[in-house]
Amino acid sequence: MRIAKPFVITFIFCTFFSCTRQFQIARVVPGKTDINQVRQYLGEPNITPELASSSFNPHEEILIWEDVLVQLNKNENIVTAIHRQPASHEKSLQFWRQHFKGKVQKFQKVQTKFYAAEHIWQLDLPNLGVNVVYDESKDEVIKVVYYAVE
Repeated sequence: MRIAKPFVITFIFCTFFSCTRQFQIARVVPGKTDINQVRQYLGEPNITPELASSSFNPHEEILIWEDVLVQLNKNENIVTAIHRQPASHEKSLQFWRQHFKGKVQKFQKVQTKFYAAEHIWQLDLPNLGVNVVYDESKDEVIKVVYYAVE
């Protein structure tokens, strides 16, 4: 029993800190969270705004961490989108289809030069501000994007 108690305490401690990062990322809400709150929740980015700006929209800049990318509106310093890797239970497209069953879902092939050779699809949930990028060749979700819904 004396051996089990430290093991259980260590397990709970490790579990708490491994889940904490996902909860910190979840606190960043597109359209509501500002740059100061992002830094408070996630710490300093690995790549700063001076080094990374959006090539798609000149009014946006990006902050990059090891596990998440955050897009910001330059004028308002408000988060417009969050890009992250899916958690282990989110890698199945079926998870997303079932989790948001009954919601408006748009499933379409991505047609860009960047993904030209790959079989990339996206599941967009426009009313919820969620976009899931699915790689058909790997049969798994490769990216989850949360964006501001207006």
